[in-house]
Amino acid sequence: MTFQERLEAQMKSEGVKGIDIVNKLKISKGTVSQWRNGVSKPRGENAVRLAKFLRCNLTWLIEGKGLPNKNLELELGPDLRGKAPLISWVQAGKWKEIDLESLQQASDITFYQHTANVSDEAFALRVKGDSMTSFTGGKSIPEGSVIIVDPNMQAEHGKVIVARLEDSNEATLKQLVIDGGAKYLKPFNNSYPTMPINGNCTIIGVVKQVIQDF
Repeated sequence: MTFQERLEAQMKSEGVKGIDIVNKLKISKGTVSQWRNGVSKPRGENAVRLAKFLRCNLTWLIEGKGLPNKNLELELGPDLRGKAPLISWVQAGKWKEIDLESLQQASDITFYQHTANVSDEAFALRVKGDSMTSFTGGKSIPEGSVIIVDPNMQAEHGKVIVARLEDSNEATLKQLVIDGGAKYLKPFNNSYPTMPINGNCTIIGVVKQVIQDF
């Protein structure tokens, strides 16, 4: 039985119509239509809410495993895409020189699972200091957060990047600003200065995800 067939069977069993799902989950008619036609499946929170609304086993509904009304599951984990090694800011500054295969096999390396769409060479860093903590609203990356960085992604205006200045052996975290051909490293914290860069900076990678532990 396909997902499409399981969905239709459970809707019939519960007396639920497509418009009921639209209204309950607050999603578009097109999305529900794609589910019912087998074009796509619900994921994440939508999958959890759909299973709850249809009063059925989440794993059975999405994957066809188990029984419809046995061992009801009410939560679905995030769509994990991979794991990235947690490295130091000094290592980040030398990222292009690091043997990635040896690093990933090291016994003392911590890996962070993530949901970011990044290359296999992505790495993780724990944020130090408050230069990227905004106290005036807007984007903020607090100290202690873990960032997932993709060294193969193109750095563009407005992206948060990891870079290394020539006079430092450590990498730094800043927002890349490009204005009229000039480039700057801008902190989110207005207490820190915006630094112009003109060939004295190597961009290591682009931040794709911020992970915060509570």
